[in-house]
Amino acid sequence: MKVYARDLVVSEPRPNEWVGLPVITDSLGLGSVICKLRKDQEIRMKCIAKKGIAKEHAKWAPVSAVGFEYDPHNKLKHLDYWYEEDPIKEWPKSANAAWEDAPQDGEPFDYSAQPGKFYFDVESIGNLEPDSVVIEGIKVLQQKLALIIQELGDDRNGEADGFGAPRSPEGVHAGGEYGMDHGYTTPFGNTGGQTMYGGGTTPFGATPYGQSGWQ
Repeated sequence: MKVYARDLVVSEPRPNEWVGLPVITDSLGLGSVICKLRKDQEIRMKCIAKKGIAKEHAKWAPVSAVGFEYDPHNKLKHLDYWYEEDPIKEWPKSANAAWEDAPQDGEPFDYSAQPGKFYFDVESIGNLEPDSVVIEGIKVLQQKLALIIQELGDDRNGEADGFGAPRSPEGVHAGGEYGMDHGYTTPFGNTGGQTMYGGGTTPFGATPYGQSGWQ
């Protein structure tokens, strides 16, 4: 006797009717095999589902392989194919080449050309469809970029400078460009003439470093 994923009973309470349901994609509606039992055998177990990402463990990875390609005809010459006789015969084009026009014989090379199309091949392990994996990945990337923009744009006092970012250092004299001085004033109020320990003059007289201005 085989015990399948469909035999699992979801405990109550749960927030909605979908939480805790096993992922079943086969045509028979059985799900994956959990174990096999012999006659007069039984099993009692408690399964706990945890949500995670593949950075923590590979078991949470929604895909098994991802392929990436751009410029399938190598118009940009980013690849230097090694060949013995004929590179066209020894390096067959991928299926993505059908989406772009092949280069013409004698066509001049465009040194300013940039890749404009990128092709991804996503192989799912079954818990999510490949298009869902890509869409959810784009959403997560957008959220991370939005968080970075928000952190860079917020000022600790609730105000932003001319560049829309926090200012550093704060509390200095606004005599120089962009609200800062020319580099000889610190946030502690010292103007370079003397330090908190004195230091304006030495036993040998005044030095250029201890004077309040340049002569």
